[in-house]
Amino acid sequence: MYSVLTSIFIDLIFCSFIIFTNQQYTPDWSSLDKRPLPTWYDESKVGIFIHWGVFSVPSFHSEWMWWAWKGDNPNPDTVAFMNKNYPPDWTYADFAAQFHAELYDPNEWADIFAASGAKYIVLTSKHHEGFTLWPSKYSFNWNAMDVGPKRDLLGDLANAIRNRTDLVFGLYHSMFEWFHPLYLEDKKNGFQTQLFPNMKTLPELKEIVENYKPSVIWSDGDWDKQFVYACLLTWPNNTTEITLGAPVNSSSTSVTLLGSDVGPLNWRSAGASGGIIIDVSNIKTYSLASDWAWIFKLQNVTPK
Repeated sequence: MYSVLTSIFIDLIFCSFIIFTNQQYTPDWSSLDKRPLPTWYDESKVGIFIHWGVFSVPSFHSEWMWWAWKGDNPNPDTVAFMNKNYPPDWTYADFAAQFHAELYDPNEWADIFAASGAKYIVLTSKHHEGFTLWPSKYSFNWNAMDVGPKRDLLGDLANAIRNRTDLVFGLYHSMFEWFHPLYLEDKKNGFQTQLFPNMKTLPELKEIVENYKPSVIWSDGDWDKQFVYACLLTWPNNTTEITLGAPVNSSSTSVTLLGSDVGPLNWRSAGASGGIIIDVSNIKTYSLASDWAWIFKLQNVTPK
């Protein structure tokens, strides 16, 4: 599943995002369902999506260049390009030192975006290569402050957009990284472990939300396995069962709770109302990794 975007490019986007507002809500559906649809989200028909990263240095193939070169099924043209232009011992990480961004002027970018008539912009904060455009403490020596530009590319653009325009600022963030050791460990374990999301993805996501306060976030990825994730924002008191409106129609569906050492959970159909009823009688909430959201993973949600 390769994207058709290339190098530094700008595309119109028409997709779903996580939406943030300034209003405070309590972690229950009765409160969350009162959230109004932001006017800009409903009325803004044109936005600008920016892919920019280490892949912009070779500027070959697409932002998937590393995977096209070293992935499971290497792209012949990409392999030939690397063999022709770089020495045999060259690694993808070597490109980072050449990612200078010396012509980067976020003020100029902001002015161009505003003049285009777009109403919002979304910057790729981190693609599947794992290189972060902000100084993430969860991406040591693989971020724009430690290597390459030596600056907070994301923060500089966020400030320029907010100081010079009335555009809505948003971020893209990859949920996985092709070659990260923790991700590969989870993959080797059949994703029965959650080392990568707990130690990398979720902390990073919280980091960009708290530091840069994007109005929208596009979380992208998770194609190695077909899962459905259901997020529970409040854990009911004194309950042994939880009902989810999940699209399950297969008896082979496996349900687990991320952060819990309890194995697959028993469940049954909720009947005509749809969804499933999950047995959580063996879950001890005090032992879970999260205390602000709980995520169920549903695997094999449709018949094979």
